[in-house]
Amino acid sequence: MRSRKMALCAGLSAVVALAAPQASIATGKRVAFLDGPIADKYIGAMTNSFNATAKAAGLQVSVVQSPFDPALQARQLDDAIAQKADLVVLMIMSQKALVPALTRAKNANIPVVLINTPIPQNDLFTAFVGEDSDLMGSYPAKAIGDILKIKGRVPAKVAIIAGSMDEGIAPARVDAFKKEIAKYPGISLVAVEETHWAPPEAERAAGQLLARFSGQGGLDAIYAMNDALANGAVQGAESAGVKLGTDKGELVIVGGNCLAPGIQDIEQGKMYATMHWTPTNLGRDTAQTAAKILAGETVPKRQSRGIQIITKANVDKYKAECTF
Repeated sequence: MRSRKMALCAGLSAVVALAAPQASIATGKRVAFLDGPIADKYIGAMTNSFNATAKAAGLQVSVVQSPFDPALQARQLDDAIAQKADLVVLMIMSQKALVPALTRAKNANIPVVLINTPIPQNDLFTAFVGEDSDLMGSYPAKAIGDILKIKGRVPAKVAIIAGSMDEGIAPARVDAFKKEIAKYPGISLVAVEETHWAPPEAERAAGQLLARFSGQGGLDAIYAMNDALANGAVQGAESAGVKLGTDKGELVIVGGNCLAPGIQDIEQGKMYATMHWTPTNLGRDTAQTAAKILAGETVPKRQSRGIQIITKANVDKYKAECTF
């Protein structure tokens, strides 16, 4: 009888061990998070989500910020290598300038998880967690193309207010937007304005675009790459006396990376749409991926959630998640 009880206990212990989350094996491992400026609302929300999830998994995280400075971030990566971090999470400031430091991390056998922005050199990172830039560019084009077609506003002229076009997600989104909008005969992309992700630059760019095309029948729509830029475009249009909306003679504005200002603008009818892609999910997914890697699990090379188009019709469903 005693032997049967011992066998039963041993069996139950084995089941419990198998059922225990593998991430617990990563407890105490040191993660260097080479981040952007967390004063930025999007980056700050992403970082808070990452830290909370990593802490729950038992990881020890040190966060180091870079004000979009690739040279500084390369030095920070070298420091993480010298300190023998168990894993590095990198919000990469330059897809080109960080390659030498990433090569040194590879040679030191330190796994690297890229967050938000990928690089083409697959051998230099263990996993990428972030957006699918094809979707983040094509869905806004679809939103604009569909509403202009429904409203009988073809032919039409569309402009993009972009982030930083040197490298990264902005040029990838522009390429995807161009491919999708080409499926709508009579709707033309007439301008792409770089704003370096700065809302004041977006406001100025919107005003300049509206003035430039005022003698050509005006612009019909603007895609601004995140809701902060889209809100800048809203303000630029209002300053120029241009009516916002989807009817003829009104300017359609579509954003991305849903944020509180964009949600408010949609509710007020100043923006037509934005995209459901949140930093909270991004931070959580990245921390979970880091924990799995440190626990010895195999993870997908590239990971991205799907996105949804948010309009006034469904804004209530996403409002809480997009307001941070």
